[in-house]
Amino acid sequence: MKLEGKVAIVNGGGQGIGRGIVLCLAEEGADVAVLDINKDTANKVAGEVKALGRKSLAVVADAIDSKQVDQAVQNVLNTFGKIDILVNNVGGLGKTTWARNSLAFVDQQEVEWDEHFALILKTHVLMSRAVVPHFLKQKSGKIVNISSIGGKMPSPPLMVYGAAKASVIHFTKSLAMELAEQNINVNCVCPGIIWTPLWERGTAQFIRLIPEAKGMKPREYFDKVLVPPIPQKREQTPEDMGRAVVFLVSEDAKNITGQSLNVDGGMVMD
Repeated sequence: MKLEGKVAIVNGGGQGIGRGIVLCLAEEGADVAVLDINKDTANKVAGEVKALGRKSLAVVADAIDSKQVDQAVQNVLNTFGKIDILVNNVGGLGKTTWARNSLAFVDQQEVEWDEHFALILKTHVLMSRAVVPHFLKQKSGKIVNISSIGGKMPSPPLMVYGAAKASVIHFTKSLAMELAEQNINVNCVCPGIIWTPLWERGTAQFIRLIPEAKGMKPREYFDKVLVPPIPQKREQTPEDMGRAVVFLVSEDAKNITGQSLNVDGGMVMD
């Protein structure tokens, strides 16, 4: 096992990509703290980790709130005594995006930009700020931020989301450069097209706003419109992201830092 004896925190680990990452880390021997805003999903995934024979802790916290983040990290330290790995996976679409009736830039509201940068970038910053001091003390640590290929390729309907995801990539590079001499690796995974609860909701929104998609069911739209442009002609899975994270936090990647790895079937090749 590549991660035997390691302690990991996965922020946003209660479902979708986060759950896939949690389980892959546990399968490789890590004990995992599952942080999520939803108590039920956090407890469920923590239970799955324990069923794999690893220690786990469910921690409920709103990662936009610095006080809750600091307390969550302290809870993990009190339980496990250390932290070796941080995975920042909180993200998604802001509340305002789900409510609007247009995909056009001129119809986007200021609050929509605020929501996305809080949800996608601020959560990564606050969690990293809470954990990095402990990494500095032990002179080691691994951070993986979850961005998106949406942060690398233009998509007007997802402009706000893409801009926020691009900021995660920049944050990753800057933090990696600052911490490199302290034996702390900071990398980024950029998922492609994955059927998760978020994608299901997002697909339903597209169907509502795009005339050509009228009458389609979410999974039908996903399969017929979103998957075909993928060069490998198949969707990705949460476990694909989990295995990428395992690699980046293992000793196999000890000399890799400041990188953003696309796991997308070839959609973005850079």
